[in-house]
Amino acid sequence: MSNKSIMRLPAILLPVIFFIVFDSIALILNFWISDKLEKSAVAINLSGRQRMLTQRMAKSLMMLQIADSDADRKSAFEEFSNTVDLFDKTLTGFLKGGMTLGGDGNPIFLPPAQAQNAAPIIASAAQLWQQVRQALLPGLSSDALAAKQNTAQALQAVQTYNLELLRLMNNLTSALEQNVTEEVFFLRSLQASLLILALLNFALVCKRLLKQIRQSQDNLGALQNIIDSIETGVLLYGGNRVIRSANKPAGQLFGYEPSELIGKSLDRLITLDRERNLGIKRDNSTFVAKINTQTLFEMNQQIGLCTIVDVSEQEHKEHALRQLAFYDALTGLPNRILLMERLQQELLRCKREAKFLVVMFADLDGFKPVNDNLGHEAGDVLLKQVGTRFQQCCREVDTVARYGGDEFVFILTGLQNQQSATQTAKNIVENIHRTFQVNQQAVRIGTSIGIAIYPSDHSEAALLIKFADEAMYFAKQQGKNRYAFASELH
Repeated sequence: MSNKSIMRLPAILLPVIFFIVFDSIALILNFWISDKLEKSAVAINLSGRQRMLTQRMAKSLMMLQIADSDADRKSAFEEFSNTVDLFDKTLTGFLKGGMTLGGDGNPIFLPPAQAQNAAPIIASAAQLWQQVRQALLPGLSSDALAAKQNTAQALQAVQTYNLELLRLMNNLTSALEQNVTEEVFFLRSLQASLLILALLNFALVCKRLLKQIRQSQDNLGALQNIIDSIETGVLLYGGNRVIRSANKPAGQLFGYEPSELIGKSLDRLITLDRERNLGIKRDNSTFVAKINTQTLFEMNQQIGLCTIVDVSEQEHKEHALRQLAFYDALTGLPNRILLMERLQQELLRCKREAKFLVVMFADLDGFKPVNDNLGHEAGDVLLKQVGTRFQQCCREVDTVARYGGDEFVFILTGLQNQQSATQTAKNIVENIHRTFQVNQQAVRIGTSIGIAIYPSDHSEAALLIKFADEAMYFAKQQGKNRYAFASELH
């Protein structure tokens, strides 16, 4: 081989070597991005599950408190214990790594969260959780659980810290999502830089490396396929908010082909409603959208990167959990937990404004024979109708809650005098005594009502309900289907 050939050989091989190097790095980055996305998705899903677990603690404690049988109590205790254990293991995993259960119920190792913006959130959550767990320790013993006081204390602890735990878990989810978005963007930028270098290298030897240029185009197509495989919708738009690029999930979210989104204004696809972002589909239907935006610069031009996720189902589930935790499943009325919360709030307001407040405790007369003769299904139908009539007898500002079984509690605010309370009680008694139609059968029942007044009878919520309850029993002793004031018992 001549010296001339030896000198020419590197010039021929150098672009090929550069291409191999660039392509190998891009391929490694693809695998790296896929691995990071997979691990980040697991962490984000588990942080989202932590929010659900805080609600499940309140629900299981509530079910435990009202359980009528040993089987129901055992089931509620197991759900409560498992929920606390799963929440603790997952939070420990985020803090310093450890085993927990994945979304499919199988054991999984959760490495500690490395994101700088997530570390203080996890530390705060761990510190708060230690306080909550310390308060829950008496309730985590099956023997101690026999005492309703332990259950009530545990429920109070969960209610006290529930909103803060929810906020921290929401912040953790947002921090993890932000971190993975930034990491992926960085890796994509690095990948794009490598492709640019490869294109420059191809331009120097385009006559000799046409085959390699086509291969580079194939690589770009593979990159687009990876972007399209991400479940999150991705939109790129210019400074005028006109869309320049969209991936397939974005098209599926809005009901368009990705190419049809190009040229549309972002404001035609996303609107703000009651502090929620709503995505507007092609058929004008909407979905609740979680949106993250970033500003990029390309050739001194400002470009917006927008990621969009449909969280309608998640919002529906959270609403269902709130309904389960604070509302009676049969009548749809507020339950004991929400009743006590509203009563305490109303008492504080009445104390500030120097007004009085009325608490009524109602128990149905003759309900048991309906259950015995017509069956529990008919009894449930009757309870729903009773709840509706109770609400019709009150104003929108009042609260009607199902206290348990056939017992109901009323919170009446803004009344001018005791005579107004008397008239309301009389209306309730008269309306409940009217005939009900249950499964095409006429049914007549009554109600006995006890009335306690703030501040003359007492200023504490629990004692007001207690005195109203005692007054209700006094009304029953006087012949039922009537009302009595707690002041008559003193």
